[in-house]
Amino acid sequence: MKIAIICGSQRQNSQTRKVGGTLQQLLETRGVASYLLDLATLELPHFDDSFWKQPDGALQQQWQPIGDQLSECEALIVIAPDWHGMAPSVLKNFFLYCGTNEVANKPGLLIGVSVSSGGHLPVTELRISSAKNNRICWIPDHLIVRNVKQCLNSIEASEFKDDLYIHARVQHSLDLLTEYAKALQLVRESGVADYKTYPYGM
Repeated sequence: MKIAIICGSQRQNSQTRKVGGTLQQLLETRGVASYLLDLATLELPHFDDSFWKQPDGALQQQWQPIGDQLSECEALIVIAPDWHGMAPSVLKNFFLYCGTNEVANKPGLLIGVSVSSGGHLPVTELRISSAKNNRICWIPDHLIVRNVKQCLNSIEASEFKDDLYIHARVQHSLDLLTEYAKALQLVRESGVADYKTYPYGM
């Protein structure tokens, strides 16, 4: 199994990236391969309709290696910092590029990140607005990492109570995500999805 980890902050060396790195290490301890994509280090242009109109254009060429990596993954983890109660624009831009070839009928685990007591609003926003046409399947479980500077600094939990709790919840959520990945593989392999006839969600 291979899982993509999308770090959705445009800030260099962010807490979001730290959480992504810790999750990558935890997946390694489970024998699960991963593809970590830090959007802060990726110069992905603002999406526009030339992506569809120019199959060999600059946007397609820049996206292709990312799309190829995502296509190899059975599940996604998307980490969204809370910026003014919203997901950062770089993460919304990323989902404009994602199509059914990359993420359709694959489970996604959403993780909100906050340096204080927030983190839930980006999760809500992404559940509402990120899956319509690409058909990613957000699992019911999600995580909110509050007080993130004190949490997930290592694969070993500290004595800080929030860190102890979130480590346990991470393991539970990863268990769920991997089982959803196994189950949804059957859906993808069934061939029932007809995205040529029905390319757009309703």
